[in-house]
Amino acid sequence: MGYKGLYEVNEYAHDLGDKELKGLVLQVTGLDDKNRVVELILSTFKKLKGFADFEAAPEGPKDPAEERPTDAKVPPRVLQPGFNIGYTINLNLPPSTNIEVFNAIFKSLKENLLRGD
Repeated sequence: MGYKGLYEVNEYAHDLGDKELKGLVLQVTGLDDKNRVVELILSTFKKLKGFADFEAAPEGPKDPAEERPTDAKVPPRVLQPGFNIGYTINLNLPPSTNIEVFNAIFKSLKENLLRGD
């Protein structure tokens, strides 16, 4: 579930008492009052609450350029115009303990599909 849903309904979820917090969890999850998951969510939320600093200023999104070392000589990535196609391959491999079977399959894939032509 995550706790985002709790804060979307009540931005002060961390200040609620046990009864109010349980009501909020029930409202957000739609679970039954006696569902064990509700109790687990509540106990985890309370435990994590002890590690949080609710008075700290929220961090904004980090700029990837700031994370790069200043002495890095990485050129910016430029998208090339053209037509690109992506594909997904799902393999159903045969049950085998012979490693040569798998080596042959992946060698064939490399030679026939992963060429840089």
